Amino acid sequence: MEMKKAYLLLEGIEAGIALKVDSLFLESLPFIFSHWPYEVVSETDREIFATMELKDNGRFYFTSPYIDSKDSYRDALNAICAIVAELAWQRLREDPSLLCIHGAAASFAGRLVVFPATRKAGKSTLSVAMAAAGIRMFTDDFLPVSVKDDGIIRGISSGVSPRLRLPLPAQIGARATAFLAQRPLLSNKQYTYVKPLLSENAAFGESLPLGGFVFLERSDGQAAEMAEISKAEALKTLIYQNFSRAGNAGDILAMLEFVASNLPCYLLKYDEAEPAIALLKARFSGWEKALPHYYPRAQLTNEAANGAVPFTSYDDVSIGQFMHADGVQVVATDGKRFLTGRNGQSIHYLNEGAALIWQILSEPTSVDEAIEILLAAFPEQARAQVEKDVLRCFGEFGKNGLLKKIEMNLGQAARCAESSAA
Repeated sequence: MEMKKAYLLLEGIEAGIALKVDSLFLESLPFIFSHWPYEVVSETDREIFATMELKDNGRFYFTSPYIDSKDSYRDALNAICAIVAELAWQRLREDPSLLCIHGAAASFAGRLVVFPATRKAGKSTLSVAMAAAGIRMFTDDFLPVSVKDDGIIRGISSGVSPRLRLPLPAQIGARATAFLAQRPLLSNKQYTYVKPLLSENAAFGESLPLGGFVFLERSDGQAAEMAEISKAEALKTLIYQNFSRAGNAGDILAMLEFVASNLPCYLLKYDEAEPAIALLKARFSGWEKALPHYYPRAQLTNEAANGAVPFTSYDDVSIGQFMHADGVQVVATDGKRFLTGRNGQSIHYLNEGAALIWQILSEPTSVDEAIEILLAAFPEQARAQVEKDVLRCFGEFGKNGLLKKIEMNLGQAARCAESSAA
């Protein structure tokens, strides 16, 4: 097995990847980076952010300062899959202004419809079926998103070929089956990469404005139907599927709230791909409203570039009064609340109970006081459960820097101690 030492350099990424691999690995690259220009060189002066090496045991080992463990892969295709995932993170590390949504995206009437990823919803299968139906794909897995000075939010093509999990489902349809038979494929036992024509997939770096979101729910025998969903549900799913944790959580939350509130959001239930695509084409044949303009929030005076604000984390919240910490960003949509953690890199969803406790904490409040307030408001609730919920909530808020402790004078401290002892 002849090993080749080289470096993989991709357009738009400053750092490169060191390779010590065989010829089969190198011959696989064009199938996967079909629309992302790259070169393999023998020498480079660029920074190296990861290494892929084929060892004598026949496994590929992927190492990086950003990966905690040494991951290994049994074949070239799985190894390159790992590289694709890490390249998504590297784009964000090099440009923290980007938001990245885990999902597929396709062009409809000059705007992007985004299909956020949910487990076993068939986004990649639907992506290939859409390409077969003449819909231009931007990505089937991750979509970098940026905001320019004009306030238009745009999605950026990844330039990576779509990947299907094997075996192919019958629901992909006859049209997509014929499409696959006419395109170069790279497969192993788990996956197949489909190399689309240049006209079928946007090139790396191409961008279009975001037009709307379609959340997928696939189940056997389900007739294709699509209906609008609440902004709160859209926002919650978008937060879970966003993985741009290198950026400012306040900016991320603000942008996601904006798109969920200003762009149409639908739930598409389906089984067969072709009827679902017919619905999509009919719904997004044109756009009734002009594009909304988004302008990022102003940075707080004591806020670092990554959104962090100096804060104290509290391990013990059982004694003393607490209230909202300074600099916590709050977004409320359809009665649901989301908070940004003050480390600049976390977003917290408040369920109904946590939202009530957060509301109580707008004024200085102790754990015991919060318990009594809730018991007075909801006398039918068991005290033990209320005590458990309040202590857990205070603990989570305190640990994540969402609270500040109120300094008390000696008289106040004595009364608080007496209350706790009672």
